[in-house]
Amino acid sequence: MTEYTTRFIPKMSNKNSNILNDFHEYGANIDSREIFLQNYPEHEGNPGVDYKTANSFIKNLRSLNLSSNKNILIHLYSIGGEWNDCMAMYDAIQFSRSYITMLSYGQTESSSTIILQAASTRVLMPNSYFMAHYGTSGYIGEYQSVQNWSRYEAYICDIMITIYAERCVKGQFFKSKKYTVEKVKKYLYTKFKNGDWYLTPEEAVYYGFADGVLGDKQYSNLDILKTA
Repeated sequence: MTEYTTRFIPKMSNKNSNILNDFHEYGANIDSREIFLQNYPEHEGNPGVDYKTANSFIKNLRSLNLSSNKNILIHLYSIGGEWNDCMAMYDAIQFSRSYITMLSYGQTESSSTIILQAASTRVLMPNSYFMAHYGTSGYIGEYQSVQNWSRYEAYICDIMITIYAERCVKGQFFKSKKYTVEKVKKYLYTKFKNGDWYLTPEEAVYYGFADGVLGDKQYSNLDILKTA
C-alpha cells in the first residue's frame, strides 16, 4: 500500500493579505506605515511623476498621519517628473507630523532628487544612482509670455538650488571646506552648468544629497529604516 503524506502549506493571514492588497491597490498601508511612491501600473514605460501620482501620494500620507504620528517609510522609485507635482509632494512631506525616512530605488534623478530632500532621513539602494540637473525647459507663446516664463524658471532654479544647499551643507565634502549655504549654492550653480551630474550612492552621501546607503553599518536593513 502506497503511503501519501500531506504537505502543509501555511496560509497567508488576513493581516498579511490586507497589507499585500493595500500595497498593490493603494500604494500604502496604515498598519505597516509604508508608502510606495511610484508610477501607476497602467502607465507605459516610466513617464515620471504627474498629478495623479502626486494626488495619490498626498492622500496616502495624510491617511497615515491621521492614524498616528509613528515613523513613516517611503519607498521612492521615480525618474522625476513635473516640477509642480513634485513640489506638491515635497511640501506634503515637509509638513508631515510623522518622522519620514525615504528609501530610493533604481535611480534618483531630476525632480525626484528634490522629493528625497524633504525626508528627515534619506537612504539610497546600493545599486542605484543619483542625478541632479537644471531640468528641461520649453515654452511656446507670444514674446512677453515667454519672457515671463523665463523669469519664473530662474526663480524655480533658485528654489531647487537652495533646497539642495540646505541639506548638502552638512555633507562631508562641503563640511570639510566649512562652506556656508550661500557658498554651496554657488558651487552647485557652477556644477550644473556642465549638464547632468551623475553620482554613485556613496558620492551622493559624500556631497550631502543623501544620508546613507542601505547595507551600510548605520542603515543595515529595512527594519532599522522604519525606526530611524
